[in-house]
Amino acid sequence: MLPLPNLDDRNFEQLVREARDLIPGIFPEWTDENAHDPGITLLEMLAWHIEMQQFQLDRLTLNHDRKFLKLLGETPKDRVPATTSLSFSGASEPILIPFGTLLRVGELPFETVRAVSVLPDSEQQVSLSTSAGDIVVIDDDMTSGRVTIFPFGENGDVGASIVITLWNGLPHSMPLSLWIELEEQNPEHRIPARYKHFTPSGKVEWSYWQEQGGEESPVGSWIPVMLERDETYGMHQSGPILFTIPQGAVPVRQIRAVLTAGEYNDPPRIRRLVWNEVFAKQGQSLCMTECFDGIEEVSSASQAEAAATPHIELEHALFQQGSLAVQFKQAGPAGGWSDVQESDYKVELAADRVLLTFPAHVKLPSGKQSIRVIALSPGFEEHIYLGTGTGISGQELLLPIQQLLPDMLRIQVGWLAEDQSAMVWYDWERVWDFDESTADSHHYVIDEAEGVVRFSDGVHGVAPPSSPCPNIRIISYRTGTGVAGNVKENTIHEFDFFNYPLHVTNLYPAYGGAEAETLNEAMHRAKLSIIDPKCGITAEDIEKRVKEIPGLRIVRVKAIPGYNTTTKNYPKERAFGHISLVIVPYSRKPLPRPSIGMIQTIRTHLEPYRLLTTTLHVIPPEYIRVTVRAIIVVHPRYEGREDDVRQMLSKWLQPYGDDASTGWEFGKSIYKSDVYDIVHRVPGVQYIQDVWLRAEGRNVNHEEGGDIRIPPNGLAISGDHDIEFIISNG
Repeated sequence: MLPLPNLDDRNFEQLVREARDLIPGIFPEWTDENAHDPGITLLEMLAWHIEMQQFQLDRLTLNHDRKFLKLLGETPKDRVPATTSLSFSGASEPILIPFGTLLRVGELPFETVRAVSVLPDSEQQVSLSTSAGDIVVIDDDMTSGRVTIFPFGENGDVGASIVITLWNGLPHSMPLSLWIELEEQNPEHRIPARYKHFTPSGKVEWSYWQEQGGEESPVGSWIPVMLERDETYGMHQSGPILFTIPQGAVPVRQIRAVLTAGEYNDPPRIRRLVWNEVFAKQGQSLCMTECFDGIEEVSSASQAEAAATPHIELEHALFQQGSLAVQFKQAGPAGGWSDVQESDYKVELAADRVLLTFPAHVKLPSGKQSIRVIALSPGFEEHIYLGTGTGISGQELLLPIQQLLPDMLRIQVGWLAEDQSAMVWYDWERVWDFDESTADSHHYVIDEAEGVVRFSDGVHGVAPPSSPCPNIRIISYRTGTGVAGNVKENTIHEFDFFNYPLHVTNLYPAYGGAEAETLNEAMHRAKLSIIDPKCGITAEDIEKRVKEIPGLRIVRVKAIPGYNTTTKNYPKERAFGHISLVIVPYSRKPLPRPSIGMIQTIRTHLEPYRLLTTTLHVIPPEYIRVTVRAIIVVHPRYEGREDDVRQMLSKWLQPYGDDASTGWEFGKSIYKSDVYDIVHRVPGVQYIQDVWLRAEGRNVNHEEGGDIRIPPNGLAISGDHDIEFIISNG
């Protein structure tokens, strides 16, 4: 980066002297330059004003930089914890690992992001069924990663299926996870979890075999599995499928995946099937909160009946390990929270979760998210109170433990009730600064560099009120590192909370960990976003947006302004307001075309970028098969080497390029002169007697001189060339 210039480089005397030196050239009649002249007085006043401006401009602080960055709609990014995938094994019976279970790499903590059931080590058998009904049993170990199978056949046939048989069976009513690893088919941009804008090319339905005549009976039926989440998105990327087998009497030993509709651009190839997989995120929850719905607005009799047996299920591991506190939300527009006495609720530890129940005499609040449960890890109780409000503006309080993940901090500030009997707590919100805070805003700022929480001045935001007892407390606190969390594979082996002899490891390196962005890094990112904004105005913009779509594997994309498939004489005739996107997907099939799912995904993704008056068309390429008929005179030494010419022409007439990123230019005409040039590159060719070109495809125009014009979305491919050699006389 270039060094910043010194703007305050001229003083008052220099500015006055420079101005007086310009007078003879600008206004020669001005001859009186003494101090008493009014013009000199004005020059001195302007010089003083410029000197003050230079002084102020040259003293931009970090706070000024933050304000300028905010004007661009940007703020420095927080620290991001790393993520990895874990696999458990060694269980003698099904064991539930709760959401939030703590694992370690030395002193570096990780927590599971959801619950998972660890199944006992069991032999499994994989069999494949074709659409014609043929069954192939896979004898290889699918957990080793040493074999690759096509679950729906090499062509991705509708009706083909894969069946996984586990001899020990699957437990009922427990969260199950099956990791499906594909063979080198992951997209450049992975589809995030719960992403709603991706339309799978193939529709995959999962089911389990329900025996109806007793154990191991051949009579039964396939029952659809209600998937909690399919992070493979129909086997378009590696990831887990999450599901639960409903409660039933007959053991479930088989699950099946069937391709019921659609067509893959590149049929999936499975490299590994691993049970007991769960994602884990680096960091440790020291305090967390979870809210639940209260009772509905019903009659008093119904309310008493409903309040007799209400219970709340708490699944996070911290609820099982730490101490709990409960709050009820108060009615009214203010919406404060009041603490519930320990005698008014009961905590029961079940096998896999905590049950929170309330006696019949406790009046539960009504409304959404009106019951809050707070969990504290052992040893964090002494840090829960940040301090006592002073009522003075700009109060600062130290953070109790460093390497805080700022987006996971939640703070409450309490006001004594009117009768001074109890504290009413209000949630406060984190902001980057108090510029947009009003006099009644409950806002605070986190200063990680100094390790403090800063409150406002009482004008731009409320200042915490003075109190005789601590009234500023934490209800959510999580620590974590950035880059240090990107550990290598097979490094996580320790985990807390359970005494079961389980083995755990991370199959893949952790990824995504990043340090908090500095102000200079944020400003550099903002500059790049201005130079290369994310928009869809030009054809190049649209092509970039297509390449950013998660889940798609695209070899080539071309945006053609003013064209749709009904345009006949492009570019002389244009369809104004139309843009056609030509998509060449990655595929092992010849002449690939985008699937219906891929087309729909592209349309959905580009809709926010589309100009209001523009119609986008997502179309496949038009493959034009070009055949060359040539009579060539060659040296006698090269007799019988016609294949050299055919190979040279085939290498030239191909749509992808040697590195799968280049190839025949969309819509480029095939000229006889280019054919002459290509053929003359072959060793031994002396001259060409004649060349004829023939093209097969839609919207092809054979011109009078023998050249071939193809449509704008056309790509030339090589045909069966007819090459005739004539041996020269030497």
